[in-house]
Amino acid sequence: MDTPLHFCQSCGMPMVAADHFGTNCDNTPSEDYCCFCFREGGFTDNGTMNDKVQENLHYHDENEYHNGRRYTINEAELYLRVMLPTLKRWESHKHTHLEYYQSVNRVMEYINEHLTESINLSDMAKVAHISDYHFHRIFKAIIRESPGDYIQRLRLEKAAFKLQTTGQSLAEIAEQTGYQSPQALSKAFKKRYQLSPIAFRKNPAILNVTVEPIIDIPMNPEIRQVAPKEVVYLQIVNPFGRMDSYIEAWNKLVRYVGANGIPNDENEYICLSRDMSSITRPEQFRMYACITTNKPVKPSGKFGIQKVEGGRYAVFTYKGSHKELENVYCNIYRYWIPRSVHTLRDNISFEKYLNTPNEVKEEELVTEIFIPIEP
Repeated sequence: MDTPLHFCQSCGMPMVAADHFGTNCDNTPSEDYCCFCFREGGFTDNGTMNDKVQENLHYHDENEYHNGRRYTINEAELYLRVMLPTLKRWESHKHTHLEYYQSVNRVMEYINEHLTESINLSDMAKVAHISDYHFHRIFKAIIRESPGDYIQRLRLEKAAFKLQTTGQSLAEIAEQTGYQSPQALSKAFKKRYQLSPIAFRKNPAILNVTVEPIIDIPMNPEIRQVAPKEVVYLQIVNPFGRMDSYIEAWNKLVRYVGANGIPNDENEYICLSRDMSSITRPEQFRMYACITTNKPVKPSGKFGIQKVEGGRYAVFTYKGSHKELENVYCNIYRYWIPRSVHTLRDNISFEKYLNTPNEVKEEELVTEIFIPIEP
């Protein structure tokens, strides 16, 4: 008779044979823990969950298949940090696990606010309230990039966007993206994109998808002065890889905020991203599903709080499928901005949903697109 499949509630290892089981105090087999983690009624180590992650990674082989695919060392670490808190031995660590997400959310907001300044590991660790050593590991496990790589990517993508959409000099762009000189920006840009900023500016379509103008977008947007908004948000990572991730994120966010799920006077439903889908790699692309609320809501775990900057915006009203929104943005940046009397302000754009797919057909969805501008 085959032994039922069990998973060790300490390390997650499948126990497929009787000799894989640990032993209780009376020397009977333990169905909860494996022989490597548990013997004679006690754990074989007194380490932390982080120690267990590092121990498992020590035996990781990137050439081995798990669940039908190979995992890089970074993917394996992320998997372990998500999986271990679900096991019996580490249940008391669930709260800590959610606090890690909250800490990383705070650091990402800190990075966004200080992107033009020098940001070092110690500063970020202080914001996270985690030691330098553990912060680097935790950030990389959750974001799948080291803090330094993440900052560098944001700066270079912002520089690429400004090269596409403004006539600013390389010196001005370097200053606005945290580089000490145009030469430093040029060197980093060329290393990442294999072409110089000047070459990219002459032919930005190299990193883009060419689109035809959409004629039904109003080219005379309403100019509004918008007050700053505080929003509760949930990140959506790589939304292009799994389209139902949008619905899942919004459902979680609505439940967390306690909204009724329909845009009204009390709640605004907003989506924003600091990445550019035409530049950012899909696995690194993040969108933020956001809801405004009149009730005080505290950040918790993956749910964060951030401020959407106020100021002057060109507001385009688009009616149609959300699937076409990327083309709408491309048309605004390529055809409206260059011909308008406005220039882009150094703030984030965002979209606001005026109705929901739960109520109307896809072609009847109405979205306002807010583009930050200045005269």
